[in-house]
Amino acid sequence: MKRMDKVEKESTPVKINDYFLSPGKKNGVDNGIPKSQFPTSESNSKTNVEKASQNERREINRETLAINSPRAKMNKKKKLVETRQDNKLLTDYFPVRRSSRKPKSELEKEKKAAIEEKVLKNIEEGLEVVDLGEKGRGVVATKHFYRGDFVVEYAGDLIDLSTAKQREKKYSENPQFGCYMYYFVHKNRNYCIDATAESGRLGRLINHSKTAGNCHTKLTEIKNRPYLMLMASRDISVGEELLYDYGDRNKDSLESHPWLKL
Repeated sequence: MKRMDKVEKESTPVKINDYFLSPGKKNGVDNGIPKSQFPTSESNSKTNVEKASQNERREINRETLAINSPRAKMNKKKKLVETRQDNKLLTDYFPVRRSSRKPKSELEKEKKAAIEEKVLKNIEEGLEVVDLGEKGRGVVATKHFYRGDFVVEYAGDLIDLSTAKQREKKYSENPQFGCYMYYFVHKNRNYCIDATAESGRLGRLINHSKTAGNCHTKLTEIKNRPYLMLMASRDISVGEELLYDYGDRNKDSLESHPWLKL
């Protein structure tokens, strides 16, 4: 028992360094090199990562230099020109058609200018005076009029209301004079166009119809002066008589001229 205790005391734990040299020793002799200077697996991995990143940066720099080089820029421009030449547009095969349609406002302006020219120059086109028997003289169309077209001006002397009343009284005393006076209001003032005198103008000869009229009167102002025009209320065919409602509903007038009721 004593012997066993002695053996146990003398025996010590075995270390791995007893069989393998430590990093700081060579052939069992300490070489004096610090352990921190010996490469480890962690430091090796960091070094590899740094080398790889440096290589990647060098490669990116090479690519950037290659892209920005004069030769590369020239090749890029050449490719763009070739691409544009290859990409044909529809207009390369078909000509561009520009719309000739005018805005409605411009068309209305041109139409108004044309009417004013006819009024100021006393132009009367597409009309003919004919004898209608018991009805007397009348006017028929010699061309097709479309709805809204200018037909003719109701031309005569433009007078104020007091002058018109004096003339009307004078005309009523002589049965040879017919009713050619048209009263209207313009800018809150009463006017009358007296077309009694034989002037050769055709608007004064257009007959009345309360129910079958194909024309109507329209007031316009040209150069600060009111004018009375006859416009087509509907399409008018060639040879058709032109008619409009005189608008006279006076009892005495209806008794003197029964045809105003028609």
